[in-house]
Amino acid sequence: MKDSVENDEIVLDTSGTECPIPVLKARKLAQELKNSIVIKIIATDPLAIADFEHYCTQSGYEFLESYNESEKIIIKYKFKI
Repeated sequence: MKDSVENDEIVLDTSGTECPIPVLKARKLAQELKNSIVIKIIATDPLAIADFEHYCTQSGYEFLESYNESEKIIIKYKFKI
């Protein structure tokens, strides 16, 4: 896992991990975040999209989008307290 800041987004690379690890890593990251920050998840597990849609609904975050980029899945959501 590597997180960085790119275009005012926090990037969390969960490539190579499978469900539920990407969401668990995002949950851990959420402990350090402030309101209205956009999180960009880079994943390889196709189930990650559904997992993050559910995670955002349960946590009150705004799911923004998901798309494929090369062999990676990009998921973006907005962290809200």
